[in-house]
Amino acid sequence: MAISRGMTENYIAGVGAALMAVRNERAAAITTAQALQTRQAQVREVCAKHLGAFPERTPLNVKPIETFAHEGYRVEVLTYESLPGVITTANFYVPEDGASPFPAVVALPALNTQGKGHAECQRLGQLFARRGIATLIIDLPGQGERLEFYDSTLRRSLAGKLVAAEHALLGNLLLLSGGNLVNLMAWDVIRGLDLISARGDADPLRLGVIGCGGSALVARVLCCVEPRIQAAATVADHYEAEYLEGGDEDHVHFSALAYGVAAQDMLLPFAPKPLLITNCTQDRFRGGSHARTEELIRFYGLLNAAEHLIPFEADGPAGYLKLIRSRAAEHFARAFRLPDSRAREPETPPEAPESLYCTETGQVSNSLNALSLFDYQKGLAQELPPSKAVPKDADGAIKLQNDVRDSFRPHLRLPEPLTPIKGELESRSSDWGYAVEKGRLIMDEKLYAPYSFFALPESADTPGSHKVAPAVLILHERGTAGVSSQSAWMSGFAAAGCHVMAIDVCGVGETRMQPKAEDHDAYETLLCGPESQWSRRALNAGQSLFGLRTFTVLRALEYLRSRWDVQKDKISIVGVGRGGLWGLYAAAIDTSVAQCVMLRSLDAYKSLTERRRHNHHFSIYLPGCLRDFDLPHVAACLAPRPLTIINPVNSRKERREAAEVQREYALAGAIFRLRSAPNQFRIVTTDSAPATFAAVRDSIATA
Repeated sequence: MAISRGMTENYIAGVGAALMAVRNERAAAITTAQALQTRQAQVREVCAKHLGAFPERTPLNVKPIETFAHEGYRVEVLTYESLPGVITTANFYVPEDGASPFPAVVALPALNTQGKGHAECQRLGQLFARRGIATLIIDLPGQGERLEFYDSTLRRSLAGKLVAAEHALLGNLLLLSGGNLVNLMAWDVIRGLDLISARGDADPLRLGVIGCGGSALVARVLCCVEPRIQAAATVADHYEAEYLEGGDEDHVHFSALAYGVAAQDMLLPFAPKPLLITNCTQDRFRGGSHARTEELIRFYGLLNAAEHLIPFEADGPAGYLKLIRSRAAEHFARAFRLPDSRAREPETPPEAPESLYCTETGQVSNSLNALSLFDYQKGLAQELPPSKAVPKDADGAIKLQNDVRDSFRPHLRLPEPLTPIKGELESRSSDWGYAVEKGRLIMDEKLYAPYSFFALPESADTPGSHKVAPAVLILHERGTAGVSSQSAWMSGFAAAGCHVMAIDVCGVGETRMQPKAEDHDAYETLLCGPESQWSRRALNAGQSLFGLRTFTVLRALEYLRSRWDVQKDKISIVGVGRGGLWGLYAAAIDTSVAQCVMLRSLDAYKSLTERRRHNHHFSIYLPGCLRDFDLPHVAACLAPRPLTIINPVNSRKERREAAEVQREYALAGAIFRLRSAPNQFRIVTTDSAPATFAAVRDSIATA
């Protein structure tokens, strides 16, 4: 299905396309085996950088549950611990005919809710085992018996019906603390290979992996980083959508285009080992697959191994289709040098998925008292962000503020301004005692921001003329529409003698990303909708959607200072919801901002890692930020300028109590005291709309 494109999407896609063009030019220049081997080493290095270090090996604690004997094979139902307390559920299809040790393959289900119990997975294991290949089929996190956010009362996942939603919710939380979902998914497979290698009936020198759809990414990563794998197959590999992936949380970072490595490059280090790449004619993600495969064939040819790369296409939807299962079985049989023979799938129907359960209830969380990966990562994140000592004096406070700026700026990935900011006026009108200008801020040739400027008239006798006055830049998470609907606010700011400007930052308001027709519920759309997808694509292109929005605010401030009717030293920011975060970072960077007010904004990134469900959009996430800083540290950068936080919210968007937030922002409060501005940092809670605006107005009036 085509993805709706607006200004922001086109900008991100354009950055990705430019990076891809450079990557393609470099790939075309590889014409010798030596140059290819150098490229293979580069790809391994980039992949390892973004994948991160794997956890330490700990006891697998393999627990056999049950064994079922069938004609030509048996199925062992078992579990193992990929991490301490984190249980992986698996079915091991073992040949009954032929001499052991058998070659073995780890098979990864497509990202469906049934996981290893899906009929196609069962058929794959049965056929492979009958062909003499032991096959370990595991449930990856978020599917089968391993739902990460399973609620025993509701008997479903809190994330919704989609495996992609489970992955998005879990992956978002992992990213904040520098974790990576693909790392942990790949680790499940690596520990599965350890399990196989420790068995006497499996050959540790003949190991393979196969993945389908979303799980093909995991197989692709393992081809890059796991040297024990001697043969591999991918089925309907969902990569290179719009050059930048982003359709599912487990894709984040792995095209690494900013480092010259595309998703398809992760298969390159596998050459010259046997590799089967299969596509399905009805797979909506298969566009461009032929060109990518032809490039790999050329690279295999440079190593005199073109016959080891086998492209194949089957007619049907994405999945382990019967023809693909047969072709994959023969691919691994040849790679592992098994005798020529024929094997057929059983004539009997697949078993009910429940009969292959490793648990009584169908979920490890409430049957085996297992840790979820969320619980595991939560434990690791308890000491994050690193504590920062309170400085001794004002000089120390200034140094800490500069250090925090240096730590958060790389996470924003701010573009460089290419042209002076320019406003293009489109219309004039009047409302709430203001002369209203509407237009666009031209940030560069590819980025603009719709704006509304509400100018105070000089007097009633001179309509249309302006006067020099302070200005308030309002950043509403719904854009200008969220501001113009607040008549009480606008009248109140007019009475306070302030010009008001509202903008639509990139991807909000008039430039919002249009959702495609889909049957997701609202929460699944929050996790997996277009804005989340493009947030991920931006990261893969070395950009940040959050950074683009902060960049929009910085350029709007530049525009305000260029206006003759605005007092340059009296520009305040008021941010609502996510807008409060954009404003906070902009004010921390632009020290000419007089003050900042945040209303109903997230209190701290740390709070997102502490609860199993959150209601905040992925577009506010800065991957790995908690290793360096949190929002209270950014808040400290505003001292001694006024900062007012009104009705801050937690991960569920529930209001926090002021005393709790004061403790959370203790370092920020100390910095304000050291900068001789203890009363300029305020946390306010209100219980009504009029009281809320009064708190905003009072903050602006005292700036």
